[in-house]
Amino acid sequence: MAKSKALLEDLVKVDGINAAVIVARDGFVIDGVSNRGNLDTDTVGAVISAGTGSSEVMGRELNVGDMTQGMIEFTGGLIMMNLVGLDTILAVVADPKANLGYVRLQIKKRIPEIENIL
Repeated sequence: MAKSKALLEDLVKVDGINAAVIVARDGFVIDGVSNRGNLDTDTVGAVISAGTGSSEVMGRELNVGDMTQGMIEFTGGLIMMNLVGLDTILAVVADPKANLGYVRLQIKKRIPEIENIL
C-alpha cells in the first residue's frame, strides 16, 4: 500500500486539508495520513463507514439519487466523504476556512488514481 500512502501524503499537502483516509465499507482502514499528529485509524474507519451508510440511506429516502460525496461541517472543521468504486470511501478532514471548491477539486482529481491502485 505504499502507493496509497503516497497519494494520501500528497493530498494532505493541499492547503486546508489535515487528514485523508481510505476506508473499506466495513470500516477497515486501508490507509491514512494526518499532518496533525497521530490518527486513530480504527475510530476513523468506524465513524466514516457509519456516516457514509447513514448518508446513503438519507439520499434514498429523499429520492435524490446515489451518494457521490458527502460533507459535514463542524465548528472545528469539515469532513468530506467520497465513494471510490463500490467498496471504498475516501474521507478528508479539512479546516473550517478551507477553500471548499479547491478541496473538492483536489479530491475528485485523485479518486481515479486511488481506484487504480485498489
